[in-house]
Amino acid sequence: MAAATTTGSAPQPDADYTFSPGDEFDLRVPDAPQLDQSLRVLPDGTVSLPLMGLVRFQGRSVDEVQKDLRTRLDKLAGEAPNRDYLLRRNDELEIKFPFAVMLNDVVRLRPDGKIQLQLVGMVRAEGRSPEELAQDLRTRYATYLRNPDLAVIVRSVNSQSVRTANGVGRAGLQGLRPTIVVRSFQPAQVFVGGEVARPGMLPFRPGLSLVQAMVEAGGQLPSGDPSALILLRRGQDNTLEAVNAGFTADALRSPDRDILLRPYDVVMLPKSGVAIVADNLNQYLYNLVPFLRNGSVALNYDNVGRR
Repeated sequence: MAAATTTGSAPQPDADYTFSPGDEFDLRVPDAPQLDQSLRVLPDGTVSLPLMGLVRFQGRSVDEVQKDLRTRLDKLAGEAPNRDYLLRRNDELEIKFPFAVMLNDVVRLRPDGKIQLQLVGMVRAEGRSPEELAQDLRTRYATYLRNPDLAVIVRSVNSQSVRTANGVGRAGLQGLRPTIVVRSFQPAQVFVGGEVARPGMLPFRPGLSLVQAMVEAGGQLPSGDPSALILLRRGQDNTLEAVNAGFTADALRSPDRDILLRPYDVVMLPKSGVAIVADNLNQYLYNLVPFLRNGSVALNYDNVGRR
């Protein structure tokens, strides 16, 4: 764990709301209402979104997530000049021959992604652009026609799949601006453990400081060691950092050493060395030989009989 060195009680801005597991929100896409959903952050901190797959939400603000989603949608759409529509099942095509009108035909892609045409028979069309299909048909019809000029016209479509520089994307995603509306969220908390009177969770509020949290947890027990106090904080990459480690013995009595806490901070006050020794004596000596607790032991060495 990396240790930070920031100390003191300088004012800090209130932290922005960040997502946590269990938070519920509405995803609204004004120009693509088919993408609207009501969702919940999964226990692993991710959300499964249409087209975009798993997206990490935990620890990120609403603005950060919205910008990420917009970038992902723009990337899926690809650059406008480099997008090619890809044919899909049930698309309707018109095949036109300007110099052989008897071969003109209107066909629909079958469930197997193929079309049936005069002279050339079965041709695979699914997953190809209209231009690619037209070039393939010109090659096939060259066997029968001196001038196999033709055009493939898409009359109706059933998908928005396009080929982009990044692979297969979807048309109509460029410029979409998804908006997130948080409906419910888990109350922010801080955790205080170790040698305090009432270890456990405390509700977080802006301005809550380390000393205030210790007081609300019942204060330090005599067995606690403030010089070993540790503050754990989750970073942007979801790793834990030890913040302001290495307090002096009077840290909890020094206002200039107080610091502001953030949501989900963990404060741990370990036992002092003396308390650990006392626990060991209780566990391994006094509990096994109770009379030693309030008495003394005299050891006599008897030399009688030794030669």
